Amino acid sequence: MSAFARATFFDPQTNFGPLVSFPHRDNVLRYIAKGKEEGARVLCGGDVLKGDGFDNGAWVAPTVFTDCRDEMTIVREEIFGPVMSLLTYESEDEVIRRANDTDYGLAAGIVTADLNRAHRVIHQLEAGICWINTWGESPAEMPVGGYKHSGIGRENGVMTLQSYTQVKSIQVEMAKFQSIF
Repeated sequence: MSAFARATFFDPQTNFGPLVSFPHRDNVLRYIAKGKEEGARVLCGGDVLKGDGFDNGAWVAPTVFTDCRDEMTIVREEIFGPVMSLLTYESEDEVIRRANDTDYGLAAGIVTADLNRAHRVIHQLEAGICWINTWGESPAEMPVGGYKHSGIGRENGVMTLQSYTQVKSIQVEMAKFQSIF
């Protein structure tokens, strides 16, 4: 957890901030409680951050769960908070099948030294934005958005602008009009 740099939003070293609102924080905390109730084990985090500058925002400690199962709420739903569920697997095919067995598909990430494997797997995942050996980065020109019930279309890049436009073709004859025949 020491890798999280909490500072002002204008500091380029900042990589962790509060949630958007206190009601959203409370929703994330309900997911954390549900994870515990369903049998997942909190490896770290799991509560509100307080003191030392954390009192002025909707802070939730980055939370990592282990002993997770596919049917758990924290595994199946989009939480939109600093919550990670760790699951084990036996094969690539199993990972792909399980990852795609959801109503959502906003993001996916793979960390591996084998880039061939990463590309092989990631091209089979039903997710709108995918990262290999990184997480959360998306340059302004890279369109992002979800698959299935995730997201609200695309944002960033030319693709976003195209979603707000409709093509109309117009041919203008500059000579004096004579006839349509």
